[in-house]
Amino acid sequence: MKRKMISCASALFFLTVFSCERDKPDPECRDASCCGYPWEYVRYIQDELVSLTGPPYFPVYYVRFKKQLSTYAGGAEFPRGQASICQKSLYKIEGFPLTHKSKATPDSFPYRVSGKLLISESGDIVYLPYFILYIDKIEKIN
Repeated sequence: MKRKMISCASALFFLTVFSCERDKPDPECRDASCCGYPWEYVRYIQDELVSLTGPPYFPVYYVRFKKQLSTYAGGAEFPRGQASICQKSLYKIEGFPLTHKSKATPDSFPYRVSGKLLISESGDIVYLPYFILYIDKIEKIN
């Protein structure tokens, strides 16, 4: 009986210490793990004006910023005018109509967005950064 109790206590201890729960992505995306790919957190963007586009015109949903956002990575500056939308925050754009349907620069930016801007981690040989946005809030501007 004593040996069985020690075995059960040991098993419970190892289950709690080596649980898979601690390796799950952060649901609020504070550590940039929520978007799957190895992303690095760049900065938080607040109330940026954007247009929205995506399927069926493009393979993924993304936002185009009214002004270019830039970041420094590997000692160089990378300006970008758009970012893909993280899969985990796609539900937040449901009900928002797409604002442009071509690759041309949009003429209106009817949405205001806040969220975490992430960038792809640098590769070994060639580094072409790719922005992704985890949306915390999106709203239509009247």
